[in-house]
Order: sequence, then C-alpha cells, then structure tokens
Amino acid sequence: MTPRRWTRSIGGAVLGAVLIGAPLAYLYDPPWAGRVTSGLGQWEERPPGTLYRWTMGRASFFVPATATSITLPLRSIFPGPGGTPVTVEVRVDDRFLAKIELVDPSVWVRPELPLGRKRGYRSFRRIDLRVSRVVGERLYGVVTGQPTIW
Repeated sequence: MTPRRWTRSIGGAVLGAVLIGAPLAYLYDPPWAGRVTSGLGQWEERPPGTLYRWTMGRASFFVPATATSITLPLRSIFPGPGGTPVTVEVRVDDRFLAKIELVDPSVWVRPELPLGRKRGYRSFRRIDLRVSRVVGERLYGVVTGQPTIW
C-alpha cells in the first residue's frame, strides 16, 4: 500500500468514526429528554389550580439528574378489583424505588420518594410508574399531579 493510499484509508476511517460517533454521543444524553413522557395524557385542570393527568398501565417521565427526591401526587379515582387498593410501583432508572397503595379513590396520596445516588453521566433520570390495574377502553390507570422535585 502506498503512503498516499494509506493516508486516504485512515482519513476515511476517521471521517466515518466522526460521522457515526457524533450523533451517538448526542443521543446518549439529548437535551430534550427532560420533556419526553410516555403513557401519560395531556394536562387537565379541575378544580381550577389543580393540574393532573391520567396514566396508562405504565408511564414514564424524566427528572433532572441533580434531583435528590420527588414528591409525586397520586390518586386512583377508580377502586381496584373488588374494592382492593390500587398499587403503583415506582422505579427510577429501571431500579425499584417504592410500591404505593392507593386505598381511597377520592384521596390524593403525596409520598416523598428519595431518588438515591445518580448513576452515570446523563442529565436526566427516568421515573417509571406501573399501575396494578387499568379501566375502560382508554386504559386509564391513575391520576398524577405535578411532581415536586427537590
């Protein structure tokens, strides 16, 4: 291989690595991740001043990685099968955090959940909610209010 051909092949490899590596590095910790949700409806307000949104059987949202704890208002609206409590399993970064029982459908429960230490170098942490039952065609889970992040 001639030096000129060798230089071209190295230059092509470096260019390819940059073209592939730069988007992957950007997507590792995208700045828009904090606005991404899954399994959550649009924000509603009832009574005035009380914001809430419905979850499905599973829901996810992101909080800043610097957060040390979160207060997560939850309400079941519909009782569980046979009047049993509705349970919501909360996970942070796919690790179990808490299991919350919603006994009375008409009462907001506001647990404060410590998030533990941050793992990795990302700017946001994912919070997952897994509801024990869903209701209706639209798969209503529970209602969640605006979280307070500490």
